[in-house]
Parts: sequence; structure tokens; C-alpha cells
Amino acid sequence: MNRLTSVNTELVERIQQQAQAELDELMQALSGLSAGVIATADGFEVAAQAKAGVEVAKLAAMACSISALGAMVGQESAIGHYQNVVVEADEGYVLILDIPHPVYPMILNLVAARNEVLGQVLYLAKRAVARVAKVN
Repeated sequence: MNRLTSVNTELVERIQQQAQAELDELMQALSGLSAGVIATADGFEVAAQAKAGVEVAKLAAMACSISALGAMVGQESAIGHYQNVVVEADEGYVLILDIPHPVYPMILNLVAARNEVLGQVLYLAKRAVARVAKVN
């Protein structure tokens, strides 16, 4: 049983609906996104939106691991709680953002093509994170 199933059913439904709406909006606003996944802190998919050939279950699991590493780096470096991790590669970016929901913390993982402006992706992602974090 993951943490999502231990939270009240109505809250879970509201979180999932808002999470899916945010991913849909991000995918529409940023044509260079190939995938977006909102996952539990232990790596289980809450909502996803992906183009063909992208395995969202793997993205959710990887985001969980990278998020945990980001949190440890922040803690061990004494720079505070981590907010996001950006992986820059030859063909694009992977952004992993903490969703600090008070009852049910989650992770947003986005895969963006190189032609997307990183600052714009991060801005829109943070806006989506803020809205999901406020669901009650």
C-alpha cells in the first residue's frame, strides 16, 4: 500500500484531477515536452501525460530516486530543502520538482526537448507545482 491509498478518498481524487489537469496544460503550453509525470514520493504514478514510446512508470521511479538524491545534496550541503533538479543532456532536459503538498508530498517530472526555453519550462512547472500543492 502506498501513501496515496492511506489518504482519504475524496482528497486523492481531487489531487489526481488537479495533477492531470496541470500535466495536460503543461503539455499543451510546451510543445517540446515529451512527457510529464506526477508521482508519489515513493515512485508511484499519480497522473501522467506522455507522447508515444515514453514509459511513465520508469520516469516516476527515476524521479523518485533523483529527488531523494537532490534532497540529500541540499541537506548535506547545508543549503536548505531542495526544490528541483535539472538534468541537461544533448537532446533536452529532465526537470524534477518537489511538490510540497502538506498531506501527500509528490514529485513532478518533465522531459523537454532542447528547443524549449529552460526558464519558461521551469516557470510553468513551478506554477503547476504550486497549484497541486494547494489541493485540499
